[in-house]
Amino acid sequence: MNALWEVNGYSIARCHTCTLVFVQNQVTVEELASHYATSDVSYDDTNAECLDYYYQKLAGLIRKRFPEPGKILDLGCSRGWFLDVMTGWECHGSEISVSDSAAARERYGDRIVTGAFEDYPIREGYFDVITMQDVFDHFRDPMPTLEKCLRLLRPGGLIVIKVHNISCLYAKLTGPKFYAVIPPTHLFYYDDHSLGRALSNSGFQVVDSKFIGHLLKVKTVFWRLSQSHVSQSNVNSPYYRIYKAVDHTALGEMAFHKNLHDIITVLAVKPASDELRSV
Repeated sequence: MNALWEVNGYSIARCHTCTLVFVQNQVTVEELASHYATSDVSYDDTNAECLDYYYQKLAGLIRKRFPEPGKILDLGCSRGWFLDVMTGWECHGSEISVSDSAAARERYGDRIVTGAFEDYPIREGYFDVITMQDVFDHFRDPMPTLEKCLRLLRPGGLIVIKVHNISCLYAKLTGPKFYAVIPPTHLFYYDDHSLGRALSNSGFQVVDSKFIGHLLKVKTVFWRLSQSHVSQSNVNSPYYRIYKAVDHTALGEMAFHKNLHDIITVLAVKPASDELRSV
């Protein structure tokens, strides 16, 4: 194990064997609940076109593998924006935020379950696809999450995980200032190797990994930079002040295409039953 950084009072290290970067501190459920409840700044990015850009790309990848609509679970579905793109599919979601879950339930009803994924009901082999977008790096204990997803998927079903790529050039150049290094919000930091290893160890077979570009607004750049300079409160960051200055202005709302390989999307399948017996 190689110690890397101290960020926000948390020790971050890298595993020599699997390259996984993670927070070494034993973060409790109570600590995380307090962190999210008292967070100074909640960034409500209403740039629907930027979100939709990635969603449409991901939906296209899923439909290539599943030409006929099936059953999909979006874990950490927020307000159901990605599910809105999956027209024709039986859409389900899991969301821990009460307010976001309520917004998604307005469209999808009881198929949206409010609460931690640990409490999500088991439906053996029910789903064709499970997606996790900007969620997997938040879990205190990610392996049970993958094991539960394996149970929820039918044989041949697909899991899609989108995370920040800790091995991209941008992350290497910025180190602890990389915008995704914000413990305890993010507790694990993956690349294609470490994420692929976690999936394989859970019984999945990795079939693809993609660097899908995003649309990014100018104001979002400064908000993310402010997140890399959190002490007690990121409202004191000069980047946050710039974000507030350009928010709701023509400059701040300008969007551009961004692909620094800082986001990776990994696709893996649950093997068919006979393949499972041979493992």
